[in-house]
Amino acid sequence: MIRVTGIVKVRHRILRGTSGLKINRSRITGVLHQKESQQFYSLRRYYPKFELTDFIDQFWLVDWNLPANKTHTQRNLPDPNFHLVISNDSVKVVGPVTKVYNYMMSGKDRIIGVKFSLGALQHVLSLPHVEYVDKEIDASKIFGERLTEALASLLVIKSDALICEILEKRLTPHKTSVCDSQQSVQKLVSLIKDEQSIVKVSQLSERAELSPRMIQRYFRKHIGLSAKWLIRKYRLHRVLERLDAGEVNILDVSMELEYTDQSHLIRDFKQIIGVTPNGYAENRHKHD
Repeated sequence: MIRVTGIVKVRHRILRGTSGLKINRSRITGVLHQKESQQFYSLRRYYPKFELTDFIDQFWLVDWNLPANKTHTQRNLPDPNFHLVISNDSVKVVGPVTKVYNYMMSGKDRIIGVKFSLGALQHVLSLPHVEYVDKEIDASKIFGERLTEALASLLVIKSDALICEILEKRLTPHKTSVCDSQQSVQKLVSLIKDEQSIVKVSQLSERAELSPRMIQRYFRKHIGLSAKWLIRKYRLHRVLERLDAGEVNILDVSMELEYTDQSHLIRDFKQIIGVTPNGYAENRHKHD
């Protein structure tokens, strides 16, 4: 198993609401133009009960009510987890994504989501994780038609607490024990997310006291994306934070985040986000 020495991390800040739900008040990452876009929807995030934390990372619920002539396209760069997404259109499982994920909102509607812990669905997937990258799968192919139909009915329930309670009850039978390599990859990803100084796989290897080859095996088995790609992704999360805060000097940002040069940052940003950093900054106040 991975050995992480010298630090003690608190995984999440957990507060209990009056309903008994564990409210996730940790910083939201990977949401493009977050400050400007949050006016269009209501997002709530909740943790599962303790015994399910190795299976479910969090529940998330989004509601919106837009004027008849208004739409909003929300763009996210999510974590590499599998998500169960329940909407009026479908109940689907979304695999890890390598590009910005777009969702258009109009009228009055909602989405209910489950973010699974890394590697948690391995036992119910018929193919290796890499085959699900940038793919959406009908949830019935993974959880069966009966459960999928039951999940679709959650959209009419108004209580977040009841929705989360039913999700826990329905999904618990699909939980299995966590293997050592799954625990290791979860800790490796936490290191990448939390340690800004890790910008290369060799640094991750040294920090975790695992060989690069072993790290690659863990990522291929439980995520389907490489450690190198995840390092790029979370560095871009930090770039997005700087740009959303109004820091548009790309040279300063590239130096702070230890890019080899400004062109390296611009290339990575455009490849994954779809626009240059300056283009992103210019569009901060523009919406559909």
